[in-house]
Amino acid sequence: MPESLLMSAAPAKINLSLEVLGRRPDGYHELDTIVQTLTLADRVIIVANGNHDGVAVAGPYASGTPVDRSNIAYQAAELLARSVGRSAERVLIRLDKHVPPAGGLGGGASDAATVLRLLGQHWEVPMEALFEVANAVGSDEAALLIGGTVRAKGRGERVQPLDSLPDHDVVLFIPPETIEKKTARMFQALAGLPFDDGAITSALASRSTIACVDIYNTFERVAFDLFPALSEHWQELEDATGEAIRLAGAGPTLFWIGPSGQGEAIAKRATESICTVIATSTARSLWRQ
Repeated sequence: MPESLLMSAAPAKINLSLEVLGRRPDGYHELDTIVQTLTLADRVIIVANGNHDGVAVAGPYASGTPVDRSNIAYQAAELLARSVGRSAERVLIRLDKHVPPAGGLGGGASDAATVLRLLGQHWEVPMEALFEVANAVGSDEAALLIGGTVRAKGRGERVQPLDSLPDHDVVLFIPPETIEKKTARMFQALAGLPFDDGAITSALASRSTIACVDIYNTFERVAFDLFPALSEHWQELEDATGEAIRLAGAGPTLFWIGPSGQGEAIAKRATESICTVIATSTARSLWRQ
């Protein structure tokens, strides 16, 4: 069978809402969240039926990305292959990394979801089977498999595509500091605090435009305790931009979202920040293209 070359963007994401409703018997937390993908993206190239397999990584954020079978994107390929009676032995995954890692932007999960989508098309895998594998890989993969504006419940496995958000500008602010096992530690820090009830996510799901004042992220209640410098970064950015700033996912990335055409000006106001500043915008679903 001849070699096949498959290519696609693997978009970063932010959460327009992130509510934690309670703790599940399986140890996970029950979520109600709206995931929004961005035009900022890694590039995924798959060489199927070639002479090599594994993972090759390049790009500005390649450092620290696993290049062996521990990479979550390759694990997704192997799991999908097993589930459909195929082999990943001749599948080479090339990742061009443009999404900052470990910042709450879902770069690794998006790489995995994109590999599933591309191989699913190549191998003619039914959508239901792709979602089953996505949920076995992780909690964000199902929403990122769809892309655009998606509501996710459970631990992230129950997904509902929403009407695409009209084009909005987004500016990301990536602090230089992060912590290990941050998502698990964020959930641990929520212990003893009241759970959310999903009302904010339900209200946001029907909105056609979004501003930072509308965003809700339950991790903002504990983020300052886990990231000691975050409060200072946050205040400096709000002072510099004159705009409200929000936490992306489990952090520590901060972001602004607002009307299309305003992002570059917001980014320029933050040029003195110690944070890496990236201007991007909201993206529409890749699944439906």
